[in-house]
Amino acid sequence: MASFKDVAFKVLHEAGQPLHSKKITEIAQQQGLLVTAGNTPWATMNAQLVVDINKNGSQSRFVKTNPSTFYINADANTSKTSPEEKQEKKKQAIISKVSSKQKGDIAEARIAELITLYGDTEVSCFKPLSDDEGIDLIVKPKGKLKSLFIQIKSRFGNDPSEIYTATVKASGAVDNYSMAYVFCYFDTNDGDVWDYLWFVPAPDFIKMSNKLQGGSMLGFVAGRKQSESNKWDEYLIEKTDLSEAIIKQLEKI
Repeated sequence: MASFKDVAFKVLHEAGQPLHSKKITEIAQQQGLLVTAGNTPWATMNAQLVVDINKNGSQSRFVKTNPSTFYINADANTSKTSPEEKQEKKKQAIISKVSSKQKGDIAEARIAELITLYGDTEVSCFKPLSDDEGIDLIVKPKGKLKSLFIQIKSRFGNDPSEIYTATVKASGAVDNYSMAYVFCYFDTNDGDVWDYLWFVPAPDFIKMSNKLQGGSMLGFVAGRKQSESNKWDEYLIEKTDLSEAIIKQLEKI
């Protein structure tokens, strides 16, 4: 999936004239170049182009011609790799060396940190010694014996707006509110979990997921452009609200 800046460059190059960030975003979405889970993608487009111009100056691929209006910088030496592009290549090289298990461990550790940091001391978080049953974290309210078992699915990349897909083994899904799924995107640009994630109680996930491979796998597809993906919008929360969502689900057990 192309970045906001790559998409903007293509749209502006084809337009041959300066465009407002809203118009750039509108054209990109119409052409299927941009898929985003955000409510205000034009604001993200505007912010990313402004940051690029401020960071790279005369070597930015873009120039600002009016408020929130941009065009291609004809004076930029696009044949040379920009500092930003070099940094991105370095990040991707590092990420490519990290195994799938290591990526999973990194994401799980970060989710555990979020639960602990924003849990207001109401819950305790544990990692099981074995995840044979697909359980990555166990969360319990302090002073009580009931627990919530969480399976975490993560993806790594540099564009959180892209369509998010994941699969879960149906055999490990328990139709009970004592289980839930967290689907998160690890943004390699920021080196952290994206600001938003999906928290889905197991009964809801089992009911709403796509049944794949004869029902042996459950599919999760999330985003805002394709109608198939919009059904998960109500489960999209700020990552800092994860602990609060967990506490509410623990009350159902």
